[in-house]
Amino acid sequence: MAPSKIRRALGAVKDQTSIGLAKVGSSNSLSDLDVAIVKATRHEEYPADERYIREILSLTSYSRAYISACVNTLSRRLNKTRNWTVALKTLILIQRLLAEGDPAYEQEIFFATRRGTRLLNLSDFRDSRSDSWDYSAFVRTFARYLDERLEFRMQGRRGKRSAFGMEEDEEEAGQASVRSTPVRDMKIEHIFSRIQHLQQLLERFLACRPTGWFTFLPP
Repeated sequence: MAPSKIRRALGAVKDQTSIGLAKVGSSNSLSDLDVAIVKATRHEEYPADERYIREILSLTSYSRAYISACVNTLSRRLNKTRNWTVALKTLILIQRLLAEGDPAYEQEIFFATRRGTRLLNLSDFRDSRSDSWDYSAFVRTFARYLDERLEFRMQGRRGKRSAFGMEEDEEEAGQASVRSTPVRDMKIEHIFSRIQHLQQLLERFLACRPTGWFTFLPP
C-alpha cells in the first residue's frame, strides 16, 4: 500500500475513533456538537460538508455554554493534530463561526487565544510529513491573519450586544464597554493608527495567497 493511502486510512481511523469518543463522552446535544466538529474537520483532503457547519451554527445559536464548548473542542482538535488538512479545516470553520455565528464567538476565541489556548496562535504548527512545508506555512499564515483580523474587530466593535445580553467587548473581569468613536470625531493620530492597522491586516491577507504545492492542488 502506498504511503499516501496508508496516511488516508490512518486519518479515517482517527476520525472514527474521535467520533466514537464524542458519542460516549458527553450529553446528547454536546455529543452531536462534537461529532459535527470532527466530521467538519476530518482528514479527507476535500472541503468540509456544508451540512456539518450549518449543524454547528444551529447547535450553538441559543447557548453561550455551547459556544464555549465548541471553542474548547476546536482548541483540542488543533492541539492534537499534526495534519495540515485537519488544521486548515478547523481554521476555516473558525472563520465561518466568526462570520456567521453569534458575536459571542468573537469574545470566546479572542480571550482563549490571548490566554495561550491553541486556536489562532499556530506559529509552531508543523505537519508530521517532511514534504508538507508549504501546507504547514500556509496554515501558520492563515491563522495569523485570522488572529489579527479578530483583534481589529474586537478593537472596533463597541456597545453592541450578543443574543445572550453580553457586551461583545466586555472583558472577563466585567469591565464596562466603551462605544467606538466615529471617524469624523477621531483625533488625527487615532485615524493614522487605524489606517496602519488596516494596512497591516491587508498585508496579512495578501500573504495568504497559496504558493508552492498549493498551486498544484485541484480546484
